[in-house]
Amino acid sequence: MDPQHFISSGIIELYMAGIASEEEVRELEAAMAQFPAVAAEVEAYRRNMEEYIRLQGRTPEADIKTSLFNKINNEPNLQEGEPVPDQHLQQPKVVSMQETKSLSWKWLATAAAVLLVGSLVLNYVFFNRYKEFREYKDKYQSLLVSQNSILSKSNLYKTRLEQMQESMEIIQDPKVLKVPMPGTKAFPEALATVFWNPQSQEVYLKVNKLPEPTTDKQYQLWAIVDGKPVDMGVFEMGDTASLLQKMKVTGKAQMFAVTLEKKGGALQPTMEQMYVAGKIPG
Repeated sequence: MDPQHFISSGIIELYMAGIASEEEVRELEAAMAQFPAVAAEVEAYRRNMEEYIRLQGRTPEADIKTSLFNKINNEPNLQEGEPVPDQHLQQPKVVSMQETKSLSWKWLATAAAVLLVGSLVLNYVFFNRYKEFREYKDKYQSLLVSQNSILSKSNLYKTRLEQMQESMEIIQDPKVLKVPMPGTKAFPEALATVFWNPQSQEVYLKVNKLPEPTTDKQYQLWAIVDGKPVDMGVFEMGDTASLLQKMKVTGKAQMFAVTLEKKGGALQPTMEQMYVAGKIPG
């Protein structure tokens, strides 16, 4: 924990006043052992308290009292030309300097004690309120993060479900031709499937089994039309590969093939990098 927390929270004042809880005493003593700044603050507070107590118990020296009263007694009672005070007037009460000083110190000590206790109580109350506020804030933040995570996953699952339903509708459409594309001689384990609707000219690709390419490579679909390759677009791998991916449209084709090209695709297929190929049935 940050040492500033102990210095500014009021725990030190409670500790020195002897009203800190056992848990607060343990925490503060552990912090004193761990953080020199906390130990120094406790020591400074202790010295201030000792100085305060020392000042409360200090009495003036005897010669100071004698000197003050000698000066008062030697002062002439009347100055020349000053009127004689009426003897019937009530004489003001004379309070000694020692009595005034004693009353002043007692009053100040009482006021300081009341303020100290009030400050300790307020610090203790506000510190506990602050701890409760932080706990509630942390719990709220945790719940908010969990809620956002659940909402994000829910939206992802909803989108994936909609994509799967759309894929099933395309596959089950009787107008759609299924074109299996097995692996070539160089890549016998590869497999992909094209779903082509000759009426709408829409083409969809399903990756069944293709190795993940390097970051600078990308697979590209080709339609063979009248013996010439026509670009049908590049497609993604990863999680997207498990779904139907919509490619470019074509009005007619005799077969489809997939090659591995530089990222972004090529104008002409790299024949030695042809992974799968399949003729349109019929």
